Amino acid sequence: MGVEVPVHTGAEMLSKKYDMNVIFLKVKKVKRGYYEASFEILSENAQEVPNYEITDKFLKLVEQQIYEAPEYYLWTHRRWKHKR
Repeated sequence: MGVEVPVHTGAEMLSKKYDMNVIFLKVKKVKRGYYEASFEILSENAQEVPNYEITDKFLKLVEQQIYEAPEYYLWTHRRWKHKR
């Protein structure tokens, strides 16, 4: 979104420590009360991925999901309160 903010990297660090796969869940609203979910693999071998690359991929996918359907993003949350 063009704003630099702090990010929690615990999921990436745990996936590397315990050699776990990292999967992104993308949810799309079809109509009222109906949703479509799909999984996207971010990393099958997290230990071989350079540091913070998984987090960067995750943030890009979240940003893409927000651009596709901004009406479902909770803008009321103060997302940018810790920017530089």
